[in-house]
Amino acid sequence: MKKSINAWAFPAEMTFEDIFKTAKKYGYEAMELNVDAVGANKHSFNYETTDETIAEVVALKAKYGIDVQSVSTGLYWSSGAFASEVPEKREEALKILRTQLRCASGIGADGILVVTCVDNEIGLKKSFENTIEVFRGLKDEIAASGVRVGLENVWNNFFSSPMDAKYVLDGIADKNVGIYFDIGNMIEFSEAEWWIDIIGEYIVKVHIKDFKRNGGCHAGGTFCKLLEGDVNWDVAIPKLAKYYDGPMTAELFPTPDTNLDEFFSEISSALDKIIAKA
Repeated sequence: MKKSINAWAFPAEMTFEDIFKTAKKYGYEAMELNVDAVGANKHSFNYETTDETIAEVVALKAKYGIDVQSVSTGLYWSSGAFASEVPEKREEALKILRTQLRCASGIGADGILVVTCVDNEIGLKKSFENTIEVFRGLKDEIAASGVRVGLENVWNNFFSSPMDAKYVLDGIADKNVGIYFDIGNMIEFSEAEWWIDIIGEYIVKVHIKDFKRNGGCHAGGTFCKLLEGDVNWDVAIPKLAKYYDGPMTAELFPTPDTNLDEFFSEISSALDKIIAKA
């Protein structure tokens, strides 16, 4: 397992070289880059990303010895829906996906994070069916890219349980489409280790974060610093290690008043302790 961090942890004004240099300084072995809106920051890909920018990232990987194995995005939240029966919405989702595949393939990353969602107008069952249909149709395109797709378990009622994820992935039936497993995203209502028991073989990539419950499941809570929440790391990580040996990517976000030196150091130290449990 490699110690990794998502590029959203770095201030928007930092360039690609700035974030690679900083990641190296704090002992990270890998990093996850993102596809964002044009102009969102100086260290993300977008619809207009050129071959020159992709080549720059490849050179920076070599220069700093920082691996980049995945490309994430937040664009699915604001536009695009694979489940939608509105052609324009589905095409926008496909545009995001193809941008991720192009950038990931270009820099030598082997995975991307994709967010699927429920279309409330057609309901969950039909949303599952439409999503399965779309990804079945993408099988050859995804295979040709050399990049695996991970559908993330997020707070949008699409994957409310590991059985939901298993149902969709079994329906797609493509070895190159699995789950991007966020180990903190189900803690408000479930346990990470229960999910791993059911969807472990489908895991493409992993996000690391922690969540502090207000007492028990379904009681609310808040995301918190690593190792200060209710993820049962001692149980979850050994289970995860049976299926996965890739980057452990912290997805944490500084606030405007965050001391960045403390922020990056604390995450790096926490990841060392988490990975040591494997």
